[in-house]
Amino acid sequence: MRATRLTAAAVLVLSFAPTSALAADLARGAKLYARYCAGCHGPDGQGGAHTFMPHVENLTRKGYIELLPDEYLATVIREGGPAVGKSSYMPAWGGTISDEDIANIVAHIRRLGVR
Repeated sequence: MRATRLTAAAVLVLSFAPTSALAADLARGAKLYARYCAGCHGPDGQGGAHTFMPHVENLTRKGYIELLPDEYLATVIREGGPAVGKSSYMPAWGGTISDEDIANIVAHIRRLGVR
């Protein structure tokens, strides 16, 4: 009986886990994040380019990042800031980065945690 409850709980947890986290190549996501994102968002996601105007979002800010769906983050990466009402300084990477690799980057961002 207890094993059945644990199995059901595991299925329930996995059903709410972001798809990108289940199928992502986290090492590749980290490498791509370092190449395309860290220059502005910082290696730890906390906004390394504090002199940018407008301000670059902290990708680990509690009350912000954990509320954004994976698809929203993928859209920002793929289509750029204007696609979601953000700054045009956030470039559209869809012509450079594949959807699979965008999912890998999103999974890496999720691994940065919330601070």
